[in-house]
Amino acid sequence: MMKLGKLTLLAMILALTTAFTSSPALDKELEASDIVGLWMPSEGTAYVKIFKEKGKEKYHGRIVWLKEPNDENGNPKTDPEGKAILNMLNLRDFIFEDGEWVDGTIYDPKTGNTYYCTIEMLNKNKLEVRGSLDPFGLVGRTDTWVRMETK
Repeated sequence: MMKLGKLTLLAMILALTTAFTSSPALDKELEASDIVGLWMPSEGTAYVKIFKEKGKEKYHGRIVWLKEPNDENGNPKTDPEGKAILNMLNLRDFIFEDGEWVDGTIYDPKTGNTYYCTIEMLNKNKLEVRGSLDPFGLVGRTDTWVRMETK
């Protein structure tokens, strides 16, 4: 009886380890262009349109919708430098490498700060976007974005 319990426990640990360390299952092999589309960060206050730069293998994102586009005075919301947030390019220069989008940056219009960033596709309609202070992603924050146009 005890051996069965240990074996069952070992099988459960192995299953959980595999589940949390494996890449999420996708319907097909990832392609660089799979990221293209309209995405909503977890706050739900903006939509970001991710697109491929013409003639290059780089991907960028532009804020195309804001839940509250104007400030309390009725003027378009701006970042700390006074630039309009709507239509702002906030994701820049991502390249697709080893199943994720890397070497890019993300701009936070609330603070005016730019961070290193990587993007991983969890499934065809969900991204993990990680902004970090260091290029290795050790000190930072991860946000889950959902696709607004389902594929």
